[in-house]
Amino acid sequence: MAQINCLAQHFVSNSTQFMTVFSSDLSRARITAEGVCRAQVLPSGEIPLQPILTGNLREKDYGSMEGRFWKTSPPLPRPQDWVTPESKASMRKRVENFFDEHLLPLLMCDPHGRQDIAIVAHGIILQELWAYLMEISNSAVTKSALDFCDTNLTALHRKPVWSNTGYMTILITPHTIERTLLPTAMPCFTLVVLGIDDTKHLANLHRTRGGVGTAAHDTKQRKIDQFFR
Repeated sequence: MAQINCLAQHFVSNSTQFMTVFSSDLSRARITAEGVCRAQVLPSGEIPLQPILTGNLREKDYGSMEGRFWKTSPPLPRPQDWVTPESKASMRKRVENFFDEHLLPLLMCDPHGRQDIAIVAHGIILQELWAYLMEISNSAVTKSALDFCDTNLTALHRKPVWSNTGYMTILITPHTIERTLLPTAMPCFTLVVLGIDDTKHLANLHRTRGGVGTAAHDTKQRKIDQFFR
């Protein structure tokens, strides 16, 4: 929770006023999104911001491989109740549904205005969303901010990674000319990447005195020796 609070206060201190917050409906993303919403300072009388939860932003479903060690091979022969991990095509379909149903309408309702939108999800599905945004944008005008250490666009096309509560900042500008000429066409977008895996909000975060030993016991927590069997 400390990292979530730092993230939420970081946005407040930067005067970031989110109009909409989307989140996976899984608890680890939902709790983060709720923390960000709760910290937002709203004008008197306005309804408190609440995250919009969607299953389309859930992490990859690993099926029967969920909870297994990453080096573990699937059993052979497969049990009758074996559930195959979610395919890349399935994740792409979820990402497209999220974009079409939630993000695109917001981007096009006021193409010339500014609105801050937060998307809180998980690493693999966020990589899939990033890949989709790169595909539908005009790659010739997709660029990074000048203060990046690595402004090579090739690096931007690789799958980004996120630390815990790390965030990416993207400026998305829709091109309305194509939409005017052909209303049913997918509009083109310009993407400007302003930050990748930003964790500056954690700079002054101190670890809990005494380490994790001071935390309440979690019955789901494994002993360390179990990870080396």
